[in-house]
Amino acid sequence: MTIQRQIAVYKKPAQQDPLNMSGYRTQKPGSPEDFYQPLFDRVNYAAAGTSECNFFSAPLGASVTLIRAGATGTFNKTNRDTNIETPNVVPGKEFKIMGLSVGFVHEDEGEKANPIDRDKIRNGGYIKWMMGDKLIMTVPLMLLPESNPNVIASTTANDTTVLGAAGGGGPGTKMYSLGVPITLAPFQAFTIKAIFDGTVTTAKAVDIYMFLHAYMRRPG
Repeated sequence: MTIQRQIAVYKKPAQQDPLNMSGYRTQKPGSPEDFYQPLFDRVNYAAAGTSECNFFSAPLGASVTLIRAGATGTFNKTNRDTNIETPNVVPGKEFKIMGLSVGFVHEDEGEKANPIDRDKIRNGGYIKWMMGDKLIMTVPLMLLPESNPNVIASTTANDTTVLGAAGGGGPGTKMYSLGVPITLAPFQAFTIKAIFDGTVTTAKAVDIYMFLHAYMRRPG
């Protein structure tokens, strides 16, 4: 080995961050932070039916009708219900939306009609998503996978309890994938509605969750 080659070997820099830990710090002044954070919202579907449900229009702290501890009443929304702080916009942050899914909360978790109520809602409506005045998508509600597909109901035969599985979008599907992601910019207005053709009545009230599966970019 020549002297010049020996010097080159000795000067080879050591790898200081083999796991790239610095790339995943939560505090990086001057650099944006990107991590997985869905946007979600919860609305109440009355047993008497409704023509449409508007998601993301009532922010944290708003007084709305929701189900709490098996009873429907008027409550202030908390982070269990939504993580949107301003109606129909997300100030100060940017979201790369990858897909959508829904979830259901029943007034009585053991009610025998719960699977039927859930099915009526899923089969009776469609989703309309707007960004400003631009239509992003319109799809039947049944196409969106359920984030909580298992439903428990008490039957009339021997008063047994049955665990059933619902779905949408295919068994085990995490979300309805957009294929091409949608970027939601700060303060960009958006609306997502579940619209129902005619009156779809249910045995009891049901809360419906809407999840926008996304990566959030927070300014550094």
